[in-house]
Amino acid sequence: MNKPTANILEIVDPQDLSPIQAQIENRLSSLIPSDQTWPVKLHAAQRHALLSPGKRFRPLLCVLIAQGATQDITKRRAAIDVGCAAEMVHAASLILDDLPCMDDAALRRNSPTTHIAFDESTAILSATALLNRAFGVLARLRDIDPAIRIALVDLLSYSVGSTGLIAGQMADLANGDTQASLQDVEQLNRLKTGALFEFTIYSAAILTELSVGQKEDLKDFAFNLGLGFQLLDDLKDSFMDDAQAEKSVGRDEGKATILALLGTKDSKQTLKTYLISAKGALHRAGLQNSSLLEAVIDRQFAFLNEV
Repeated sequence: MNKPTANILEIVDPQDLSPIQAQIENRLSSLIPSDQTWPVKLHAAQRHALLSPGKRFRPLLCVLIAQGATQDITKRRAAIDVGCAAEMVHAASLILDDLPCMDDAALRRNSPTTHIAFDESTAILSATALLNRAFGVLARLRDIDPAIRIALVDLLSYSVGSTGLIAGQMADLANGDTQASLQDVEQLNRLKTGALFEFTIYSAAILTELSVGQKEDLKDFAFNLGLGFQLLDDLKDSFMDDAQAEKSVGRDEGKATILALLGTKDSKQTLKTYLISAKGALHRAGLQNSSLLEAVIDRQFAFLNEV
């Protein structure tokens, strides 16, 4: 089950990410039990949440940053597993976010949310299992120095924990203050969305043993990219229907969001500012493929041109 992917393909065309995405999909599928493994319902629910069609933006970022940082094939291979761990945490967070006690959503990635497709108890247990598995994947990275593996596990514990992603979810549940400032909302977004981006990106820097300066640049890149990604999600929530967004929309009504505070025009400008800052930090990091990464980011944020 833990045999690493054979080869890391170099991506030269940001419009065709299918080769590396196929490797990510195959690895994700191999890292969790089949839906015929007892308890069948639990494993079927995990696979439903994790393997539903998605962009796999987080693991893709991890792999591309590793490719731009090192020629070491062992570390490039390990980056797929690190990215898959991030995707497992992301899937677990979506399961929980969609629950009736959270956002009460019925659709995710054009499929019924996990608690709808199965039941609430199974959904909660599936999220817990995926989160646990993510830590195991990091702990068992093949041919990677134990100190690096420990650093990655430690980083994930903080990124997900009570001062990271979970704190962001708690803040979002209490998010009804229409007098909140832009800084207040940015702090919420940094935790709710940015924390996992920071893990995804910074973990690649740890794995490839970049310099302190490069790590700080990539941390800045992750910070601004995470803010931009959450604001993009808010815009989609406002301007798309369920079918277009491939998930339940309209869940931000009554919440303090940047879109609610600034309106569409200024929110778009704020998002552009985030992306300019993110790209600037990325170029300062001096990765060999920064132009490719920038093109991939532009593709991810193409919706901005349609609003």
